[in-house]
Amino acid sequence: MKKTSLNIINAIMMLALAGMVFIQASCKKDTNTKGSGNPVITGVRAYKASPRDSVLTKANPGDYVVLQGSHLTGITAVYFDGAKASINTALGSDANFPVVIPGTIPFATVTNDQLNTIVVTTATGTVTYKFPITAPSPHIASISNEMPNAGDVITLNGSGLFAITSVTFPGNIAATSFTSDAGGSVATVTVPAGVTTSGPVVVVTKYGTSTSVIDAVLNDNADVFLNFDDKNGFTPWSALPVVVSSVSSPAIKASRGKFLYWNAQGITAGTYYVGDLATPTDGSKLAYPSTISSSEPSANLALKFEVNIPVGMSSGQINFNVNYGHAYAWSPWLINGSTRVTLTTAGWQTISIPLSSFPGILTYNDIKGQPIQLFYVNDGNGITQNVNMGFDDFRIVKIK
Repeated sequence: MKKTSLNIINAIMMLALAGMVFIQASCKKDTNTKGSGNPVITGVRAYKASPRDSVLTKANPGDYVVLQGSHLTGITAVYFDGAKASINTALGSDANFPVVIPGTIPFATVTNDQLNTIVVTTATGTVTYKFPITAPSPHIASISNEMPNAGDVITLNGSGLFAITSVTFPGNIAATSFTSDAGGSVATVTVPAGVTTSGPVVVVTKYGTSTSVIDAVLNDNADVFLNFDDKNGFTPWSALPVVVSSVSSPAIKASRGKFLYWNAQGITAGTYYVGDLATPTDGSKLAYPSTISSSEPSANLALKFEVNIPVGMSSGQINFNVNYGHAYAWSPWLINGSTRVTLTTAGWQTISIPLSSFPGILTYNDIKGQPIQLFYVNDGNGITQNVNMGFDDFRIVKIK
């Protein structure tokens, strides 16, 4: 009887041991299975469910999303339309992996096999999942030269300016030559013949349409108050500076007729007045636009003009004085007021100075009818400077 009981106990212990081995083997098998196969993506959801539906059928650059599927542990790389995303493997699990879509995707160079794809790579394999990444619609924020001539190459600055299919100028005149950079922030366009009316530039891309903003209008002749031709309130104090049609050396070609030419050499630091560059005007002869309300806040307005700098400027400042007061110092060759760069322009370039930058100019009425003077100052912190510059088409425009 005692022997029989012992045999029964031994049998029970053997069964228990076998069960433990089976359980351990099963657990080990489960652990190895999790994340060990090729990655699988079954869907994409928003990282935050609110305010839109959690399940996504498309997303935008910069969106925070969660990839859903299986075997997503051990991810080594994630690509959206060929652009590599920054990943944090500590945040993922076997079934979910959060990731931010790259904010900048070079859609202009995305190949057809990369377009609308998510590619996930792990140590065990790679999977490609079809998913639309929405390219941004184009946006034109500014135009390098708003008073161009036919044949001039101008630059459109903004975003989403890639995969361009057409560029149209005022008068519904289409451009035949245009290019854009891979990032879509810049596009260059050759101005076609016959563009004489005022209006915006319209860009159509594969992903949308953009009309240049109120602050980027071509041929805004109605708002010009000084162009040194039919609108000429320039009243020189001496033989210089001069109004010319062109300059051969250094070359400054005609803008829209005559322009103001500044030419003075060897201006040393500490020179606070250069008579050959002083540019006074007669306020009663300046054709200020009548379409702007006198009460329009200066924050909604800008002083614009075209400038041509064929020889590098790196010192001094140009003072714009309204009625010998309300001065604004323009020195774009100084970055943050201290870092000195050499500035040249590729032909004529549009400059925009917010009217609110002029102390004491609160509304349009504070400048309307007033004389504006331009003076060059090379203060004691500067270096010896040669000045060769052209100015044209001064105007007050609405920017808001």
